[in-house]
Amino acid sequence: MSEGGSHDETRETRMLQEVGGTLVDKPRQAAEEGPSKDTGPVMRAGIKLVETAFRGSRRERDPDADVFDPSNFRQVKNSWWLDRLLPGRVSRYFIAGFVTCTVVWLIGLTLRLSVLGFENIGHEIWQFIKDRQWQLQPLLLLVHFVCLRLFKGIYSRNFDRAFVHLDVRQSELDEYKRWFLGNRVNFMAFGLALPFIAWEIIHFATSVDFYQTMFGATSAYVQKIDTTGRNAEAWFLLMLWIFEWLMYGYYCYLMISGALVVRSIMKRHDFKDSVDLVLTERQYRPLFNVTAQAGSLVFFFGLIHAAYMFYTKSTWTDGAGLILLVLLLSSAFGMTWSAVRGELRGQVFGAIEELEASYRQSREKLGTMKDVPGIEDDIQRIQVQLKMQLALQQLDYLQTKYESLGRKEFLGLVFKMLAPVGSVLARVIRWGSLLAAIGLGGAAAITGSADRQQQPPTVKEAPAQPGSNAP
Repeated sequence: MSEGGSHDETRETRMLQEVGGTLVDKPRQAAEEGPSKDTGPVMRAGIKLVETAFRGSRRERDPDADVFDPSNFRQVKNSWWLDRLLPGRVSRYFIAGFVTCTVVWLIGLTLRLSVLGFENIGHEIWQFIKDRQWQLQPLLLLVHFVCLRLFKGIYSRNFDRAFVHLDVRQSELDEYKRWFLGNRVNFMAFGLALPFIAWEIIHFATSVDFYQTMFGATSAYVQKIDTTGRNAEAWFLLMLWIFEWLMYGYYCYLMISGALVVRSIMKRHDFKDSVDLVLTERQYRPLFNVTAQAGSLVFFFGLIHAAYMFYTKSTWTDGAGLILLVLLLSSAFGMTWSAVRGELRGQVFGAIEELEASYRQSREKLGTMKDVPGIEDDIQRIQVQLKMQLALQQLDYLQTKYESLGRKEFLGLVFKMLAPVGSVLARVIRWGSLLAAIGLGGAAAITGSADRQQQPPTVKEAPAQPGSNAP
């Protein structure tokens, strides 16, 4: 027992000495190193910033709500000549569009060098790169390629879904789709683009300050060429503008024809369910989805085109084209809205008349009932009153739902138009938060190391000599 006790005592004494030595050495080590800056809070703030920014990145995407979903870029059988020339697969389509835009830029550069000569090639290439018209023209052409396939994709992809709640056969829908995407699309697209093409040709042939308008009055290129004629580069630009206006006419055709198809089907067919169920579940909403997604594309195209107009100071035809596109989008939404309201108007008014008749009958019955004491008479009177109240509530519900028809869809159209911008801003904020967090961590590390370097060295205590009077 005594040996075990002495052994425990020795072990406990040794542990206390080690702990005591550690506690003594830690303040001495801290005094030697000097005060260090705690970077923990800064690093934790950076980590929290990143977690907050990337927290919602794992949410599942809704293909129906995402205009830029890859399925919208897939090729659908149609008679539009340009879409049939381009590849059907998404990756090959974008490669073809990028290569086309690059080739267009290189052709423009070659034509300019052929006009100015090949003496000072490096200088002329640099002047061509600084030209605003050729800086954005390939980008605008690529945006046209994106919108070309997306406009067709959202209309063909949502065609069957729009009429899922109507009593229309699939064979009839297929006939409408063949009419919608048939050979007439080429003629209609050309007809809608013809006024803008004609104005471009007239402006090209008759404008005295054509080059000044396209390239700027202070452009070095304008000072070197003969502005009274039209050179090869100018003719190539005209051909490129005509090509873009043809694609613009295709957008206009899809929006107008899509609204006409909806209007035609709504006149010939009814909803499968009763009007109260249609209004409650908003079964008419798929009819507005196409217009809402087209609104997103119009907004996206409008932003890029407005930037092109502002940067290059182009003619008023580009502004007129944007205004017409917005007007056609509003007309398509208005036609769909009026078609749905016209289809439901008769059913709503019929249901309201039935409810009013039921209310009048209950009121007349309540007026003829005599006040006879008894439970059965009270129960019958309560039943009639409840029936009257139910009829009034249903009347108010139907009228409210019918009058508010299209309001949420219009707000959805506005929000879908802003969706691309919101998506881009969300990505910017997310990656900006990551960069800010990295900057905070780097600044904290640099500041901490700088503080340690600037701290004056401490004077180390000399060890006590044996026999000295040091305490």
